[in-house]
Amino acid sequence: MPPDPTLAAPPGPARFALSESEGPDAATRLLGGEVIALSQSELGAALEALLGGLTTFATLTEATLEVGVVRSLPPRVASPRALEALARDLWGAGFPVRFAPSWTPSPGADAYLGIDGGDGLADFLLSHASWSPAP
Repeated sequence: MPPDPTLAAPPGPARFALSESEGPDAATRLLGGEVIALSQSELGAALEALLGGLTTFATLTEATLEVGVVRSLPPRVASPRALEALARDLWGAGFPVRFAPSWTPSPGADAYLGIDGGDGLADFLLSHASWSPAP
C-alpha cells in the first residue's frame, strides 16, 4: 500500500477535511470528507483541485479511483433586517461593525455574529433586550 496521498490546500478561501478508513480488503483505502466554500465558484475550484490531486495519486499508484455522491447544501443568508438592526445597536453602543461571510452559521439564527476578544461585546449582547444567542 503506498503512503497517504499528499494533497495541496484548495485554492482560494475554501476548506476541506478528509478522513481515511480501511476498505473491505487490505488493498482498499476509503477517503471521505467535506469541501466547503463561500461561493459556488470557490467550491468548484476547490473540488477540481481535490479531485485532480486524487486522480494524480491514483494514476501514479495504478489504483482505481471511484467517486461517490456529492451533496450540496445551499448557503444560508442572514436576514437583512436583522443584520441592519444588529449593526445599528452595536454601532450605537460604540462597537466597530464590519460585514463578512460566515464559515459556520448557526441554524435558526436571524443574523450571525463573530465575537473576537474580551471587549465586552458578549456581555452587551447577553444583556440586550433584543438579542439572544441561537440555541
